[in-house]
This record gives sequence, C-alpha cells and structure tokens, in this order.
Amino acid sequence: MERVTETELILPSLFLMDTRPAGITTSDLIKELTEIFKPEGEDNEILQGRTDTKFSQKVRNLKAHNTFERFGYAEYQSIAGKRNGVFRITLKGKEFLNKNIDLVTYLLSNGFLYKDLENSFRKPFQPKEKDKIPKVFDENILIYEGMQKITQSKVYIRSAELRNAAIIKYTKNGRIKCNICCFDFEEFYGDYGKGFIEVHHQKPVFMFNDSEVEKTIKDALGNVVPVCSNCHRIIHRIRPPYLVSDIRSNINKNLYFCK
Repeated sequence: MERVTETELILPSLFLMDTRPAGITTSDLIKELTEIFKPEGEDNEILQGRTDTKFSQKVRNLKAHNTFERFGYAEYQSIAGKRNGVFRITLKGKEFLNKNIDLVTYLLSNGFLYKDLENSFRKPFQPKEKDKIPKVFDENILIYEGMQKITQSKVYIRSAELRNAAIIKYTKNGRIKCNICCFDFEEFYGDYGKGFIEVHHQKPVFMFNDSEVEKTIKDALGNVVPVCSNCHRIIHRIRPPYLVSDIRSNINKNLYFCK
C-alpha cells in the first residue's frame, strides 16, 4: 500500500491554515489531518517507543523539515509565553491554495478513501502536472435553472456532461434507478421525478487543462454510479464513505421497487 508523504499533506494543511487566521499548531494540524485522511496500514501504526503514528510523525516533519518554508507557502511563528508556535499561510501559499481550491474542496467534501486522497493531493506536485490547474467534476451541486446564467462556468458544464453521460449509461428501458436500492423517482413521484437521480463518485474524477473532456468523461464512467438521495446520504454518513457494494449487500432485495 502506498503511504502518504509530506507533499500530499501540503494542500490540505494550507486549507486548514487559511481557515484559521490566528494560525494552527502542529498538534491541531495532526488532529485535523488525521480526521481528513483516516490513515490506514503502516501509516496508522504506532512508532516503537513513541506515541506518534507514522502518519502523525510525517505531519510533525512538516515543521522539522521546513517543508512549507521551502515552497514559501507558510511560516512557523513562535508565540511569546507559549511553548508551541503556529503555522500561518503566506501570500504565496494563498495563491497556490486558490489555484487548487476546487480540487481541495471536492476531495474534502466527498471524503474519499485514503489511497485516493494520497494520489489526488499528489497531482499538483507531479512534474507533468505542477504547472496545470486541476479541473474537477461535481455534478451533485444543485443549481437552480434560473441561476445558470450567473453560475454558468466550465466546471458546471463539465459536471453536467458527466452527469448526463452517467444517466445515459445507466438508463434502461427509459428509466433510471438507484444502483443500490433500485428506487425509481419517476415511478414514485410520477413526472415530478422523471430523470432525477444523484451521482456518487466512488473515486475522484478530475482532469487537467490540456486534457480532453470527452475522454475524461468516458474514463470516469466506471467510477460513478447513480443513487437515490437516501442511499447517497448513507454512503457519506462516515468518512471514508461506505462502499456501494457493502450497502447493496445489506439491502432487502424483496423491496417492491427492486422487482
């Protein structure tokens, strides 16, 4: 299993710093990042003779190795009369965070698995991608039709294209049902529910600014599934979210809408 490195901790750390103008201590950074990543495997093991896990030690190393300072993204400042200082984001750090804010928000909002967070937060630092801006898909954002002229953005357009592609893929005999419990909105609500469904991302879906949208969407269809609102809420009841297959295996297959 791949293990997180200091590099993958930079963006979520900057996000946390940006929400705390007074700064954030290493202890709080450990607590918050552990909650975000939910470390697994070796990274969740306690170091011999220590109280730290391998993951929390890597967070501590952000200070010990001056990781933020090397990039110019944050500074560690001492506080008079206190043992521990705090990290504060710099202007350069804010610029880097803002450049990648859609990616950060998308990843944190969906609570993906540990390995998926590792891989995704690494992308902006990889040689081929570091000068590119990640383009995310989040078709679950509800936008009233009358607001589309105001919010009409490439993000919304891309997301709508992925949603539509997913609906086409999973529609059978003119109807689309929840991939978990088989609930059919049109059957239950009539015309009010026609074509309505939510789309769950099992793995992160994003692209870079020189990628082909059509190819990205085609590749992404294997990682998204249509679900009803109830099942979607249950999936995201915990972090990381429940697996679709696990919830499906616990559903009573004799429910009327599965027939």
